[in-house]
Amino acid sequence: MCFSASVSYSAAAVLAGTGVFAVRQAGRLPRAYLMWALVPVLFGAQQACEGLVWTQLDAGEAAAAVPYALGFHFFSHFLWLWWLPLGSYLAEPASTGRTGKIRKGIIGGCAIFGAFAGTLVYAVMLLHPGWMSVAVREHSIYYDYSVPWHSPLHLPVTPAALYALTILVPLLISSHKHVRIFGVLAMLSSVLASEAYGYAYVSVWCFFAAVLSLYIVYMMRRLAVSAPVRGG
Repeated sequence: MCFSASVSYSAAAVLAGTGVFAVRQAGRLPRAYLMWALVPVLFGAQQACEGLVWTQLDAGEAAAAVPYALGFHFFSHFLWLWWLPLGSYLAEPASTGRTGKIRKGIIGGCAIFGAFAGTLVYAVMLLHPGWMSVAVREHSIYYDYSVPWHSPLHLPVTPAALYALTILVPLLISSHKHVRIFGVLAMLSSVLASEAYGYAYVSVWCFFAAVLSLYIVYMMRRLAVSAPVRGG
């Protein structure tokens, strides 16, 4: 599989166009679904950032690619860590049952943790852009962020696994069928990206997830058809 500037720009254009359609469909739904409708649009913006990274790398300007790489990481290392869990939380129906409350509590906890972790990590990136390097490795973009110190904390899971769990758990345990389906697709794409493109996991998984976000367009359309009158 080959990735390039043209692939990223094409993905951005498709996602932006279909995302606008999803947002229009969400206008007929409760406001909680607007966050989901915006997902393809936001993935489109992220792919546009990576297209700019490709453009700079193709021109041999690796240092000039860093600001655009930071734009890409705004989504990958900050926004998605809390946006998708929060979207899952808002789409979760109010429940008086114990199971429902536990489920919503877990989803909400993931959103809070993702917001905290994402803010911390991305703030460090913004404060120290010189620690980031960008290169092409086997037709994919490899982002390396070398922190000159090591944390004394030893987590039972790798940072990549913790990242994936923060995003995937809220999707997979959702009581909303379409959210669960998107979660399963995202999980499978995560495994594929990790196994086949481990050297560029973040870039490749975000690309796969961006393509899979087209499912959300279908989700918005189905929900709008079944509930044509907007709730509040």
